[in-house]
Amino acid sequence: MQSYTLSRTVPVRRAIDVLVIGGGMAGTFAALAAKRADPSRSVVIVEQSNILGGQGTVGGVAGFVGDTARVNAIFAELVARLERAGKIDPYRSNDDRRAYDLESCGYYLQDMVAEAGIETWLHAVALDGKAREGWVTEVLISVGPTLVVVEPGAVIDATGNALMADILGLPTRHLGALAQLPMSLYFTLWDTGRPVRPFLPEGCPRWDSDDDLPMTSLHGFADGRIEVKMKVVGFDAADGFSLSEAEIHGRRQMMGLIYHLQTRGYRGRHAAGGGKPLATYTLASVSRAIGQREGRRIVGGATLTEDDVRHAAVFDDAVAVGTYHLDFHWPDTDKRAGTGITDMVEPYHIPLGAMLPQGMHNLLCPGRSLSGDQMALSSYRAMATCAQMGFGAGTAAHLALATGGSLTALDPSALRTAIEAGGQILDLSRYGDYLRCLQLIEETIPIHARDGDRLAIDRLPNGRTRATLVRGGNAVASALREHTAWARIAPSEEAQRVALDDERPNAIMGNVRFDAAGSILAFDEAQQPAPAVGEGAVACVLLKRCQRGEERWELHATTDEPGRLFALIIADGRLRYRVLSRHYDSTVWPDLIPTAIGCAAAFTDRDGAVRFWEGSEDRFAPIGEPEPNPQTLKQRPYEDHVLLVDAPRMESAS
Repeated sequence: MQSYTLSRTVPVRRAIDVLVIGGGMAGTFAALAAKRADPSRSVVIVEQSNILGGQGTVGGVAGFVGDTARVNAIFAELVARLERAGKIDPYRSNDDRRAYDLESCGYYLQDMVAEAGIETWLHAVALDGKAREGWVTEVLISVGPTLVVVEPGAVIDATGNALMADILGLPTRHLGALAQLPMSLYFTLWDTGRPVRPFLPEGCPRWDSDDDLPMTSLHGFADGRIEVKMKVVGFDAADGFSLSEAEIHGRRQMMGLIYHLQTRGYRGRHAAGGGKPLATYTLASVSRAIGQREGRRIVGGATLTEDDVRHAAVFDDAVAVGTYHLDFHWPDTDKRAGTGITDMVEPYHIPLGAMLPQGMHNLLCPGRSLSGDQMALSSYRAMATCAQMGFGAGTAAHLALATGGSLTALDPSALRTAIEAGGQILDLSRYGDYLRCLQLIEETIPIHARDGDRLAIDRLPNGRTRATLVRGGNAVASALREHTAWARIAPSEEAQRVALDDERPNAIMGNVRFDAAGSILAFDEAQQPAPAVGEGAVACVLLKRCQRGEERWELHATTDEPGRLFALIIADGRLRYRVLSRHYDSTVWPDLIPTAIGCAAAFTDRDGAVRFWEGSEDRFAPIGEPEPNPQTLKQRPYEDHVLLVDAPRMESAS
C-alpha cells in the first residue's frame, strides 16, 4: 500500500492531556471521569456525528439494558436529569429494557460535558497517528474542514472500531460481513389519527407473512409513536464502503417494512397495536446512523472470553462489571426464530488489561473495541456496561498521568479505590438485581453430612458463597461457590466463627396446610411445643429467622415424613412462601440467609445430598396461591408495555 502525504500544512497543533476518540457512552463517561478526577486537565472528545451518545442517540437505541441502578455516580446524574424531564422509564429490575428519549439523552450528555469544561469536537474523526516505543505521540484529527494535530498525554479510543489501534498497525480482531454480529436500523412511526396512503417505492422488498420479515421489534410509547428495530445483515461495520452500503440497503428494506406494517400489521414477538395494520401511522424519523453491534476489537494484554462471562470472572485489575445477558444474533440470517443466544449470566468483572492494546502504554480501548471474543462481546457491548468501562478508562488515564507512568504499571488496588470513589461498585455481590425473576440456582454442595450435623452458609465478596458443615461445635468441612461452581476448601477459623455465631430459634411450632399440588394453602404460627393439627394440616417447626430491612425471612420444616422444607417472607402483614424441598432430611439442620434479591438456603435431602437453592423473591407466592410458573417468569422481562407512561412529569421552571 502506498503512503499518502498531505498537500497542505496542518495549521493547528494542540497538547491535550486526555484525548477521547468517540463520543458514545464509553467515550463520554471516560471524558467525564478524567475531567472530574482533575478539573485542571485538558480533555477533548472527538465525535464524528453531531451529537454525543453513540448508539444510544445516533444509532437510535432508545433503551438501556443491564443493571442501570448501579452504574456510577455520573450515570445516576444523567438518569436524574432525564427523570426530572419525564424522559426515562423507572428502573424495574425485571424489565429487559429501560426506555428513554433519544434527543433528551443527547442533550443532557452535551450539557454535562460542557459543565465539566470538556471540549467537544463534532463532525470530527481521527485520520492518522504516530507512536514511539508504545507511546502515542501524535494524532491527526479532522474537525469538519479543519485539521489539527493533537499531542496527547493519554488516548482513549472509544470508537467501537478500534480505530487508533488500526491506524497504528496494531493487531485487531475483524470478522467481516456475515460473521460479525449484525446491524439494526431504528426508525419511528407516528400516529396521524387518520388513514394514510401506503406506498411501496420501486425496488423495495415485499413480504407475504410475518415469518418472512427481517427480525423486527416494535415498542409503543405513551405519546403515540412506535419505535421499530429492524435487523440488517450482510455488511461490515468496520469497512467504510460496506457500512455505506448497509445504510442504503437498510433504508430500502425499511420502506418495505413500513408498507407491510401499514397494510398487514405485525403479530410476532414485540408487536404493537394488537397486531392490526398500522393504517394511521407514517414515518416520522430514522436514526442518524444504522445501529452497530460489532466492528473491530483490539488484541489486549488480557482477553475477556465467553467462559469468563458465563462463570462470573473476577479480576484483580477490574474496572467495570458486566450485568447483561448474552445477546448473540446469528450473523448470516435476518430472521428471528431460533437465531440467537440469550443465556443469563451472573455479574462478572471486566479487566483493565482487556482495554490495553498489547505493547502500548498510553492507549485504552473501552466499549465494543475491548479485547474479547465474540460471545463475550454480545454481553459487554450494552450501553450501561460501556458507561462503566468508559468511567474505568478515564479514571485509569487520570492515575497514569498523575504518576507520569504507563497504564500497564498502575496499582490495581489504587485503581479500584479510585473507581469506587466515583460510585462505581466493583464487588460482584452488590449486583444481580437485573432480570432477577430469571435467576435461580439449584446445585449440589460437595460436602457430606451425617445425623446431628448443622449447615451454615455466608456470603463473601465478589458473589462468592461459603457453606460450612458443623459437627459437635467444630467446622469439619467447607465448600466455596465461585465462578458459578462449588469446590471443597479447608475449613477456616473465619468459617467456624461465622457458623458458631449463627443463632437459631428455639423450636417455635406452627401448622401448615398443603394442597395436592404441593402449594401452601394456610400457615399459622403457635407459641407452643405441640400445636393441635387441624384437618389437612401438618405440624411444622421454625428453623431460622433473619431480617432484611423491614422484611422477615424464615425457614420452616414439617414434622411428617418425608419432610417438606419451605421459606417464608413476612412483610407488611403479608406472607409469601417457597417450597425448597419435598424430601427434606430433618437429621441435618439447614440454613437460610437473605441475599440482595431474595434468599439462599442449604439443606440435606433424603438421598443424602447437600443441596443449595438461591433465587429471587419473585419465585415466592402469596399463601393460598400456587408458586410462579417458570415459563411465565421466563417471559416476564419481554412483556410489552407502553413506554414512558410512568415517567415523572417535567418540573416547571422556577
